Amino acid sequence: MVYSMKRRFCTLIITLLLALSISAWQVNAAGGGGGDDDVDKPVSDEQINFDAGVRAVYAGKYDKAIELMAKVLKDNSKNADAYNYLGFSFRKKGDLKLAASAYKEALDINPDHKGALEYQGEMYLKLGNVSRAKSNLFHLERLCSNGCKELAELKRAIADYAATHPNRGS
Repeated sequence: MVYSMKRRFCTLIITLLLALSISAWQVNAAGGGGGDDDVDKPVSDEQINFDAGVRAVYAGKYDKAIELMAKVLKDNSKNADAYNYLGFSFRKKGDLKLAASAYKEALDINPDHKGALEYQGEMYLKLGNVSRAKSNLFHLERLCSNGCKELAELKRAIADYAATHPNRGS
């Protein structure tokens, strides 16, 4: 009999804990948790434009990406990520002068911006400047002691360049 009561008591406790857990999960999922998560905070125009600009970049719609990143930078002229994507878009369109300017801005804001270092290095390769690309590679090696995708991509780009331009020095 005592065993049976202990068992029912344990079952009751487990059931209550489970019910409380489910209830807490439902409250948090509905945004009513009262925590510091910005669930009810409206998304800024800057963030909307940035997200749309990134999608445009990945869709290969570089003119649209340039337009959207320009709007982001109008709202926040210190957004290194926006300058990086702006540079990427200009580079993909073949405007290396504007790409160089955008990468410079990104790196002036954040000298350790991995994406800008990678993409600027790839731009240097388009310009035939292997030594400047390698300088960016060395900077990424210092930043990514355990490796990172930007380091791997720039290494690959330099190796590809060397394979297709065997007579170009460093």
